[in-house]
Amino acid sequence: MPPEEELVRRELLRFVRRGAREGVLRGTFGNVSVRMGDEVLITPTASDYLRLRAGDMAVVGLDGDVRAGRPSSELELHLAIYRRLPQASAVWHDHAPYAVAAALITNEVPIFTGEGHGLIGLHLPVAAYRPAGSALLASEAADLLLETGASACLMRNHGLCATGRNLMEAYSCAIAADEAALHYLLTRGMGPRSLDSAEARRIRETFAGYHMH
Repeated sequence: MPPEEELVRRELLRFVRRGAREGVLRGTFGNVSVRMGDEVLITPTASDYLRLRAGDMAVVGLDGDVRAGRPSSELELHLAIYRRLPQASAVWHDHAPYAVAAALITNEVPIFTGEGHGLIGLHLPVAAYRPAGSALLASEAADLLLETGASACLMRNHGLCATGRNLMEAYSCAIAADEAALHYLLTRGMGPRSLDSAEARRIRETFAGYHMH
Protein backbone atom coordinates (compact mmCIF):
# COMPACT_ATOMS: atom_id res chain seq x y z
CA MET A 1 0.00 0.00 0.00
CA PRO A 2 1.42 3.42 -0.92
CA PRO A 3 2.34 5.48 2.16
CA GLU A 4 0.06 8.31 0.98
CA GLU A 5 -2.94 5.98 0.99
CA GLU A 6 -2.03 4.66 4.43
CA LEU A 7 -2.05 8.21 5.79
CA VAL A 8 -5.48 8.90 4.27
CA ARG A 9 -6.85 5.65 5.68
CA ARG A 10 -5.64 6.57 9.16
CA GLU A 11 -7.11 10.06 8.89
CA LEU A 12 -10.48 8.69 7.79
CA LEU A 13 -10.40 6.19 10.64
CA ARG A 14 -9.61 8.97 13.12
CA PHE A 15 -12.64 11.01 12.10
CA VAL A 16 -14.98 8.03 11.98
CA ARG A 17 -14.00 6.99 15.49
CA ARG A 18 -14.35 10.57 16.67
CA GLY A 19 -17.83 10.76 15.15
CA ALA A 20 -18.81 7.55 16.91
CA ARG A 21 -17.40 8.64 20.28
CA GLU A 22 -19.14 12.01 20.06
CA GLY A 23 -22.48 10.46 19.06
CA VAL A 24 -22.53 11.94 15.56
CA LEU A 25 -22.39 8.45 14.06
CA ARG A 26 -24.69 5.98 15.81
CA GLY A 27 -24.59 2.20 15.57
CA THR A 28 -23.62 1.21 12.03
CA PHE A 29 -25.63 4.04 10.45
CA GLY A 30 -24.04 6.68 8.24
CA ASN A 31 -20.91 6.66 6.11
CA VAL A 32 -17.88 8.83 5.43
CA SER A 33 -15.52 9.14 2.48
CA VAL A 34 -12.54 11.10 1.24
CA ARG A 35 -11.31 11.61 -2.31
CA MET A 36 -7.82 10.54 -3.38
CA GLY A 37 -7.30 11.74 -6.94
CA ASP A 38 -9.52 9.58 -9.16
CA GLU A 39 -10.35 7.22 -6.29
CA VAL A 40 -12.56 7.39 -3.21
CA LEU A 41 -11.79 5.87 0.17
CA ILE A 42 -15.08 5.06 1.96
CA THR A 43 -16.20 3.33 5.14
CA PRO A 44 -17.34 -0.29 4.72
CA THR A 45 -20.94 -1.36 4.87
CA ALA A 46 -22.65 -2.36 8.14
CA SER A 47 -19.60 -1.99 10.37
CA ASP A 48 -19.09 -0.99 14.00
CA TYR A 49 -17.21 2.31 13.75
CA LEU A 50 -15.37 1.86 17.02
CA ARG A 51 -13.98 -1.49 15.85
CA LEU A 52 -12.92 -0.43 12.38
CA ARG A 53 -9.30 -0.63 11.28
CA ALA A 54 -7.59 1.48 8.65
CA GLY A 55 -7.34 -1.56 6.38
CA ASP A 56 -11.13 -2.05 6.42
CA MET A 57 -11.80 1.05 4.30
CA ALA A 58 -12.98 0.36 0.76
CA VAL A 59 -11.37 1.85 -2.34
CA VAL A 60 -13.59 2.76 -5.30
CA GLY A 61 -12.81 4.55 -8.53
CA LEU A 62 -14.84 7.64 -9.40
CA ASP A 63 -16.24 5.47 -12.21
CA GLY A 64 -17.74 3.14 -9.58
CA ASP A 65 -15.20 0.34 -9.96
CA VAL A 66 -14.72 -1.30 -6.55
CA ARG A 67 -10.99 -1.92 -6.16
CA ALA A 68 -10.81 -3.06 -2.55
CA GLY A 69 -13.15 -3.81 0.35
CA ARG A 70 -16.93 -3.71 0.77
CA PRO A 71 -18.06 -0.10 0.33
CA SER A 72 -21.00 1.47 2.11
CA SER A 73 -24.45 0.94 0.65
CA GLU A 74 -24.58 4.73 0.11
CA LEU A 75 -21.59 4.64 -2.25
CA GLU A 76 -23.65 6.14 -5.10
CA LEU A 77 -24.38 9.25 -3.02
CA HIS A 78 -20.70 9.89 -2.41
CA LEU A 79 -19.71 9.28 -6.03
CA ALA A 80 -22.46 11.53 -7.36
CA ILE A 81 -21.30 14.39 -5.14
CA TYR A 82 -17.66 14.00 -6.13
CA ARG A 83 -18.58 13.94 -9.80
CA ARG A 84 -20.72 17.09 -9.59
CA LEU A 85 -18.77 19.07 -6.98
CA PRO A 86 -15.07 19.07 -7.84
CA GLN A 87 -14.34 21.26 -4.79
CA ALA A 88 -15.56 18.49 -2.44
CA SER A 89 -12.77 16.30 -1.09
CA ALA A 90 -14.75 14.67 1.74
CA VAL A 91 -18.37 13.61 2.23
CA TRP A 92 -20.07 12.91 5.56
CA HIS A 93 -23.50 11.26 5.82
CA ASP A 94 -25.26 10.54 9.10
CA HIS A 95 -28.75 10.16 10.55
CA ALA A 96 -28.67 13.08 12.98
CA PRO A 97 -32.04 13.26 14.79
CA TYR A 98 -32.64 17.01 14.57
CA ALA A 99 -31.82 16.94 10.87
CA VAL A 100 -34.28 14.11 10.32
CA ALA A 101 -36.99 15.91 12.31
CA ALA A 102 -36.56 19.25 10.52
CA ALA A 103 -36.60 17.60 7.09
CA LEU A 104 -40.05 16.15 7.87
CA ILE A 105 -41.70 19.56 8.07
CA THR A 106 -39.92 21.93 5.68
CA ASN A 107 -38.26 22.12 2.28
CA GLU A 108 -35.55 24.51 3.46
CA VAL A 109 -34.05 25.10 6.89
CA PRO A 110 -33.07 28.70 7.70
CA ILE A 111 -29.62 29.37 9.11
CA PHE A 112 -29.21 31.79 12.00
CA THR A 113 -25.50 31.70 12.85
CA GLY A 114 -22.32 32.93 11.24
CA GLU A 115 -20.65 29.54 11.40
CA GLY A 116 -23.71 28.01 9.80
CA HIS A 117 -23.57 30.43 6.88
CA GLY A 118 -19.83 29.97 6.55
CA LEU A 119 -19.91 26.19 6.52
CA ILE A 120 -23.22 25.55 4.73
CA GLY A 121 -24.39 28.60 2.78
CA LEU A 122 -27.42 30.86 2.80
CA HIS A 123 -29.92 28.10 3.60
CA LEU A 124 -29.94 24.37 4.29
CA PRO A 125 -31.93 22.68 1.49
CA VAL A 126 -34.00 19.50 1.86
CA ALA A 127 -34.05 16.75 -0.75
CA ALA A 128 -37.23 14.76 -1.32
CA TYR A 129 -37.48 11.24 0.04
CA ARG A 130 -35.88 8.63 -2.16
CA PRO A 131 -34.93 5.05 -1.19
CA ALA A 132 -31.65 4.82 0.70
CA GLY A 133 -28.77 3.70 -1.45
CA SER A 134 -30.61 4.43 -4.69
CA ALA A 135 -29.14 6.13 -7.74
CA LEU A 136 -32.11 8.51 -7.66
CA LEU A 137 -31.32 9.67 -4.13
CA ALA A 138 -27.68 10.14 -5.07
CA SER A 139 -28.45 12.11 -8.21
CA GLU A 140 -31.09 14.38 -6.68
CA ALA A 141 -29.09 15.16 -3.53
CA ALA A 142 -25.96 15.97 -5.53
CA ASP A 143 -27.96 18.12 -7.95
CA LEU A 144 -29.52 20.00 -5.04
CA LEU A 145 -26.10 20.81 -3.60
CA LEU A 146 -24.92 21.98 -7.01
CA GLU A 147 -28.01 24.10 -7.72
CA THR A 148 -28.16 25.80 -4.31
CA GLY A 149 -24.44 26.22 -3.73
CA ALA A 150 -24.90 24.72 -0.25
CA SER A 151 -22.26 22.46 1.27
CA ALA A 152 -24.87 20.30 3.01
CA CYS A 153 -28.43 19.14 2.55
CA LEU A 154 -31.01 17.20 4.50
CA MET A 155 -32.72 14.14 3.03
CA ARG A 156 -36.33 13.66 4.05
CA ASN A 157 -37.03 10.60 6.23
CA HIS A 158 -33.33 9.78 6.16
CA GLY A 159 -30.63 12.13 7.46
CA LEU A 160 -28.07 14.65 6.26
CA CYS A 161 -25.19 14.85 3.84
CA ALA A 162 -22.31 17.31 4.29
CA THR A 163 -19.27 18.06 2.15
CA GLY A 164 -15.95 19.74 2.71
CA ARG A 165 -12.52 20.45 1.33
CA ASN A 166 -11.16 18.00 3.90
CA LEU A 167 -12.53 15.68 6.57
CA MET A 168 -12.44 18.32 9.31
CA GLU A 169 -14.56 20.65 7.20
CA ALA A 170 -17.06 17.94 6.21
CA TYR A 171 -17.38 16.83 9.84
CA SER A 172 -17.87 20.40 11.04
CA CYS A 173 -20.39 21.02 8.26
CA ALA A 174 -22.40 17.96 9.35
CA ILE A 175 -22.49 19.24 12.94
CA ALA A 176 -23.49 22.73 11.74
CA ALA A 177 -26.32 21.24 9.67
CA ASP A 178 -27.77 19.35 12.62
CA GLU A 179 -27.41 22.46 14.81
CA ALA A 180 -29.21 24.55 12.18
CA ALA A 181 -32.01 22.00 12.22
CA LEU A 182 -32.18 22.20 16.02
CA HIS A 183 -32.26 26.03 15.97
CA TYR A 184 -35.11 25.88 13.47
CA LEU A 185 -37.10 23.37 15.53
CA LEU A 186 -36.64 25.35 18.76
CA THR A 187 -37.65 28.72 17.28
CA ARG A 188 -40.25 27.66 14.71
CA GLY A 189 -43.25 29.99 14.87
CA MET A 190 -41.51 32.40 17.25
CA GLY A 191 -40.24 34.97 14.73
CA PRO A 192 -36.51 34.30 15.07
CA ARG A 193 -34.18 36.98 13.71
CA SER A 194 -31.94 35.96 10.82
CA LEU A 195 -28.82 37.70 9.59
CA ASP A 196 -29.58 39.80 6.53
CA SER A 197 -28.70 38.23 3.18
CA ALA A 198 -25.81 40.62 2.50
CA GLU A 199 -24.12 39.67 5.78
CA ALA A 200 -24.80 35.98 5.17
CA ARG A 201 -23.15 36.21 1.74
CA ARG A 202 -20.19 38.12 3.18
CA ILE A 203 -19.61 35.43 5.77
CA ARG A 204 -19.90 32.68 3.16
CA GLU A 205 -17.39 34.43 0.89
CA THR A 206 -15.00 35.02 3.77
CA PHE A 207 -15.14 31.36 4.70
CA ALA A 208 -13.80 30.41 1.24
CA GLY A 209 -10.38 31.56 2.43
CA TYR A 210 -10.64 29.81 5.81
CA HIS A 211 -9.11 26.33 5.88
CA MET A 212 -10.01 24.02 8.75
CA HIS A 213 -7.51 21.39 9.87
